[in-house]
Amino acid sequence: MIKPWKILESRQTFKDKLLSLRTDRCQREDGHVVPAYHVLEFTDWATIIPITDEGNIVLIREYRHAGEIVLLGIPGGVLDPGETDAEMAARRELREETGYSAEEMIPVGSCYPNPAIQDNQIHYFLATGCQKTHVQSLDPNEEIEVVEMRYEEFLAYESLDAQHGLHAAALFYTERYFGKHPEKRP
Repeated sequence: MIKPWKILESRQTFKDKLLSLRTDRCQREDGHVVPAYHVLEFTDWATIIPITDEGNIVLIREYRHAGEIVLLGIPGGVLDPGETDAEMAARRELREETGYSAEEMIPVGSCYPNPAIQDNQIHYFLATGCQKTHVQSLDPNEEIEVVEMRYEEFLAYESLDAQHGLHAAALFYTERYFGKHPEKRP
């Protein structure tokens, strides 16, 4: 049976306000030593599937530098330092990135974005009864255009020019929720 590795040594090799890089020296159960295993340490993330009463999904269009693409996707972000409530972070991110607020925030799933190299989790929320209540309050490096589209249209996710794997997972969790609660489907 596979068992977790024993950490023989651990040191922080990089840190800034968004992430930390930890390098571990580990030993497997069979005695094999892994001399340097790098772990990206992030805070947890919250991602929102915002739906209006009219059945539209509220999307954001923004440039994603690592992929060098402009992406149409769903709002979300990191839990800020000191934040421990993923729902409150999701409400904050929705308001900041889109200017929308939700009547109800329903947790639909959580997962590890990439547990091979990252230690954080992403928490997905279906936000219902969304309506524009504020102006955007973007971070200095954010440039976001807000777009509404029919939820059914966004479900044809593979037709988008650029796709985000974590947003595809959000649709999986949301569709699973709608399968159990068909009365909530837009």
